[in-house]
Amino acid sequence: MIARSDAACFVGVDLHKDTLTACVVRRTDREVTYKRIVCKCRDQVREFFSSLPRPSVVAIETVGFYRWLWTELEPLVDQLVLCDARGARALAGRRIKTDREDALNVALLLADGRLPLAWAPPEQVQLLRNWTRHRNGLTRQHAKVLHHVKSTLNRLNFAGPVRLDAAALQRYLLASVERFCADDLTMLWQHQRRLVEIEQDRAQSERRIIELMRAAEFAGLRGILESVPGVGLVTSATVIAEIGDFSRFADSKAIGRYAGLAPTVYASGNSNRLGHISKTGSPDLRWALQQAAWTAIRCDAGFKKTWLRIAKTAGKKAAAVAIARKLLVLMWTLQRKDEPYKSRDPVAA
Repeated sequence: MIARSDAACFVGVDLHKDTLTACVVRRTDREVTYKRIVCKCRDQVREFFSSLPRPSVVAIETVGFYRWLWTELEPLVDQLVLCDARGARALAGRRIKTDREDALNVALLLADGRLPLAWAPPEQVQLLRNWTRHRNGLTRQHAKVLHHVKSTLNRLNFAGPVRLDAAALQRYLLASVERFCADDLTMLWQHQRRLVEIEQDRAQSERRIIELMRAAEFAGLRGILESVPGVGLVTSATVIAEIGDFSRFADSKAIGRYAGLAPTVYASGNSNRLGHISKTGSPDLRWALQQAAWTAIRCDAGFKKTWLRIAKTAGKKAAAVAIARKLLVLMWTLQRKDEPYKSRDPVAA
């Protein structure tokens, strides 16, 4: 990463939930100073970074809770970047591990133009990401509750509703109340109330996602993504929220690695074999693409044919993962060409 040439100082930030450690390296004489601040003292955080020599360049190590500091510092410093913490530690060449050493390593790599970067989504993309992750989490909670309901019904050898949701379960319980003992009935009604709450929250989340996806910056890309078989509003929103700018990736292999859908490689001497997918990157992105893959297999003849071919040797689940990766690569290709997907013949009913 190349910092601005006129920078007066370079700052590396090692961030924890309770404290942050900032290392300031002055450009002229490479003098190093440190500052440790308690995170809850937001006024002290703003005061310190506002007092830095200008222009100032600040790098924050990637952690799951960096966003609050990014929001605080963005209007206060001249250049703000997100550091790939794993890559920075690999370049450190040190065994010692302290907050000061980590902050110093980031600051020096920043000053030398060797800092490995991570992508920090713009504010609107970050907001969309918050809502898609929240919505997808609710869907997983919903599936977990349904699993408990089905386990109870299976234990009692009852078939239950064909299509299971809160409303269907309510109708079933009201019609079959005499078939259950008091304890089982109480548990099923508790599950039903949880399903009602989750479905209401999920519907509200999806309405908010629809509002965000109407923004002009998402409109063109949304149309391209939703032309792909199996991809609807939630999947396209999740992909946009997790990928952001597709042009960040130079080739299809890079975006596959970013999503964690590329296989791991074991190569040593004459041995060269592929392992399971790496599962790096966003779990939400992989989950959404996996759901889209199963839909694409059912509704598109081309994807179903590819899935059947791969499944013969790798198995059905592994073949579905391969389809998920193909969907992501297809989205990347279509975005580069700025054209929608040309539909194949749908699967015959």
